[in-house]
Amino acid sequence: MRFSYLEHVEREILPTIEILWEISRTFHGDSDAYVGEYYQLIRELAEHHRGQTEHEKLTAICRAFYRELGFSEAPESHLSAKRILLDRVISYRTGLPIAMAVLLQEALAYAGLQAELVDFPGYPLLRCDDDQRSYFIDPCNGRLLENEQVRERFSELTDDGHDFAWELLVGAEQKTILVRYLTDLKHAFIQDRAFANALTTVHMLLTLLPNDPYEIRDRGYVLEELDCPQAAVDDYQYFVEQCPDDPSAQLLRLQLETWAAPQPILH
Repeated sequence: MRFSYLEHVEREILPTIEILWEISRTFHGDSDAYVGEYYQLIRELAEHHRGQTEHEKLTAICRAFYRELGFSEAPESHLSAKRILLDRVISYRTGLPIAMAVLLQEALAYAGLQAELVDFPGYPLLRCDDDQRSYFIDPCNGRLLENEQVRERFSELTDDGHDFAWELLVGAEQKTILVRYLTDLKHAFIQDRAFANALTTVHMLLTLLPNDPYEIRDRGYVLEELDCPQAAVDDYQYFVEQCPDDPSAQLLRLQLETWAAPQPILH
């Protein structure tokens, strides 16, 4: 499988949002209708708040995104692809934080505000800078977080050995965002037992992370679920060779030995 829109991510030629629209189109033929609807909404939102100061605009767009447009955090405790793929998040008006962050980022951009995704522990935050300070936005609800709230959240979600520093809260590279997004999508398709779509997503990840042993291991699992045992064996064998000390390699080694053992003939 070839995904040309993922092949030049290192150079960040395409905007991240355009790549995510393409990912949605891969799985849904009706994506463009939802994309068009969304841009109509955020154009009207930007027009309504024209002439405000940057801070007024920031708070107004964040509030309107959740109250007027009706977006909210996904209610389920388990992953589902319809809460990650942007076209379905627009349709259902609810999604996981990374999807909400990207959509809110685009709404802010249409209002003339530049926001960056920060690869924060737990889930990404949005960062919007002006001349005097930085604002951090929680994509689950649009709240602007105070500096102390950001610091406390970091401490809660990281090990004791990680020291907080504001230098960590820089905008993430496009590749980092896409790997995080596609990893969530892969796990969601597996949860949904949509293994053919999960396989497509693994191939997307391997476009970004060629020969990554963990993605190849996951491809093996998906292939096994799709009744392609020989292809799964090849992927599992590669992982075991590349990551012999990984705990999952021990289990896979036993599984490979079981598969290789001659099966008794029943008469």
